[in-house]
Amino acid sequence: EIGTVSYPVVAKILSRDVQHKSELGAVRLNIADADQLRRAAADMVARFVEARPDAAMEGILVQPMEKGLAEVLVGVRRSGNVGTTVTLAAGGVMVDLYRDFVCRMAPVDLATAHEMIDAVKGLAAIRGYRNLPLGDRDALAEAIRAISRLADVPLLESAEINPLIVRAQG
Repeated sequence: EIGTVSYPVVAKILSRDVQHKSELGAVRLNIADADQLRRAAADMVARFVEARPDAAMEGILVQPMEKGLAEVLVGVRRSGNVGTTVTLAAGGVMVDLYRDFVCRMAPVDLATAHEMIDAVKGLAAIRGYRNLPLGDRDALAEAIRAISRLADVPLLESAEINPLIVRAQG
């Protein structure tokens, strides 16, 4: 069922069994209207079932299409050998393409979060590289700090936001 949404939207198949949904055609961007959304959903489901008949599909997530200056991945992961780490990387599909990331032990403070932002080469654009618009590094640092506090959740194994959109403001 398609409820009331503001277009354009992005649609994504929800499945815990498939990590890289875009490779299966299970993510669609810039959907302009309800008719396009219906067609995209039907096509995504058909492709998904054909490519991964073994995978469970929980539904389709539809959200407003967001744009910004950069996409980042921020995550926390608990390891019995290491402890809980926080990862920051250039996000979206860039995370797998460039393998440009930095990890720190959780939780991190704002100073460490800013150091993490400075360490990721793929985030040079939001630092004003070649006069590109500056991203809101303070808001990103606060998001990294806040997500790192998930290390305090006893049963948490991992959590990730990808993409987290960085704008000029927020």
